[in-house]
Amino acid sequence: MAVSRSRTSLSGVYSVKQYTVIMEPPHPPGWRMMPHSHIQYEITYVKSGACYFSLRDRLHKIVEGDVCFLPQHVLHGHEPYNDHSVELVVVQFPELNPQLIQQLVNDAPIGHYHLNDVDRSQFLSICFQLQREVAGGLPHAEYVCETYIGQIAVLLLRSRLQPGQRSLSAEQQEAIEAALSWIHTNWHQNFHIREVAEYVGFSPAHFRDLFRQSVGVSPKQYVMALRLQSSKCMLMHQERTVSEVAQLAGFNSPQEFSKVFRRLTGLPPSEWKRIHLDVV
Repeated sequence: MAVSRSRTSLSGVYSVKQYTVIMEPPHPPGWRMMPHSHIQYEITYVKSGACYFSLRDRLHKIVEGDVCFLPQHVLHGHEPYNDHSVELVVVQFPELNPQLIQQLVNDAPIGHYHLNDVDRSQFLSICFQLQREVAGGLPHAEYVCETYIGQIAVLLLRSRLQPGQRSLSAEQQEAIEAALSWIHTNWHQNFHIREVAEYVGFSPAHFRDLFRQSVGVSPKQYVMALRLQSSKCMLMHQERTVSEVAQLAGFNSPQEFSKVFRRLTGLPPSEWKRIHLDVV
């Protein structure tokens, strides 16, 4: 049966009813699902246990923390693995950015990923939020659902960027979240990264290592990115000078601000302001 869009749009947004999140109860040992295919895209997460994910020509053993991405019309099923039970979370959706689809298929014709503890928690959190949107039926929920699917796709792709990397413990991740909260409150102050490290109880070197593992960039790079974003916004106020923006953004001097701004944007602040500000 053909699936029709709720509207025609450039973004390809579908009806919220075409998104599904299935939090399956644990299946007992010996459980199987016969081969089938469907018109939806599907992401299957192994919450606990293990089983085989079957395709036409082979079996994939999937265990706790594994995620399978399944494009449309791919024949697949599930076979038991020894005497293991298995608990699955299944997300079905009608569409995804074609470039993301191409990147997600890393073991043709499917995608196969393994999440660390932190990523598993984030994955489930997104699934719960997606489930709430589907069940709640609030206006414009389809746009939110489309965004959540994109977040899941990016989470999977990023999980393979550093496959050998040690994952953070729950306590370490909690400390990094506290550090991020502190940084977002104090980014405009002139502070040293060691102050943030002391705030969460780590040495500066250990904090930098954990922060990069969690966020993907160093604490200094992250702070500079925040200051750059905010300084761009402040430069859009015609009455503010470059010196005032430098001070408000937490730089030591207008010279330091101009140097950093030019290095990151390719333009000095005054030139960036002239180009981007519509003067009536």
